[in-house]
Amino acid sequence: MYRQYFLPSFEEFNFFCFPHSLGKYTQPDNHNVLRSEGTRDFSLHFIVEGKGFIEIEDTLYTLKKGDAFLHYPHQQMRYYTSSTEPWDIYWIQFNGSGLLEFMLERGFHESSVWCINNSNMLEQAYLELIKEMQQHKFMRPPKLSALTYSIIVEFVSSAIAFTTKRGNQNTDKIIKLLPLMQQMATRPFELEEWALKVDLTPNYFCSLFKRVTRMTPLSYITKCRIQYSKQLLLSSLDMAVKEVAISSGYTSISYFNKIFMQAEGLTPTKFREVHLKKR
Repeated sequence: MYRQYFLPSFEEFNFFCFPHSLGKYTQPDNHNVLRSEGTRDFSLHFIVEGKGFIEIEDTLYTLKKGDAFLHYPHQQMRYYTSSTEPWDIYWIQFNGSGLLEFMLERGFHESSVWCINNSNMLEQAYLELIKEMQQHKFMRPPKLSALTYSIIVEFVSSAIAFTTKRGNQNTDKIIKLLPLMQQMATRPFELEEWALKVDLTPNYFCSLFKRVTRMTPLSYITKCRIQYSKQLLLSSLDMAVKEVAISSGYTSISYFNKIFMQAEGLTPTKFREVHLKKR
């Protein structure tokens, strides 16, 4: 079954990102595509069932559920479904102003194959965009741009390098450890303790963690702490900022203010003030 939608460009709006086409193919009989070097758009394909193959620079990759591949403008690739286990695959072709710089800054600098750490979130982002097209066609361009951005962000946030993920049990250990790190983020951070939980040396744990998540273990802990502190600032109005800092894992309020400012662009007090005005 084929579901596909095509849109005008809306270049006059100068959107950061905008879809030119999108859809989902469910067990297609013959899905075989050659992207030529002249193709100007990005495209992102995400496999949710079945199997297929992709050829990039004379290398053949076998793809399955949870894998994705990114096509970079002006680069050649060929991809096709398995004849015995045809894939179910979402796809979107897109471009926009500033998009190239955005992808480069996050390490996406060529056509590439990825494993998706959070498949459900990425699939939901695709479904929301398809739903928007079904209900409103292209009558709400800003909404289409926002939903496209959601797909891109979900992808760059949860993509793990294909070569890192395949056949690497230690990578799976890191992925499984993330929810526990989030739960225990407000406790004192001890690198050696976290490395020990997955039977790795601290140095290798840091190196592998950064390859999998694109951040250091401490950066991940910091993100979790800041997120928790934001929830406290808005849900527990009787808590002073100092109490929020301590509850979030920071014994020094000045250091908490500094880290919060770096992450959010404003102090905890100002963050609470601004968001309470919006209610």
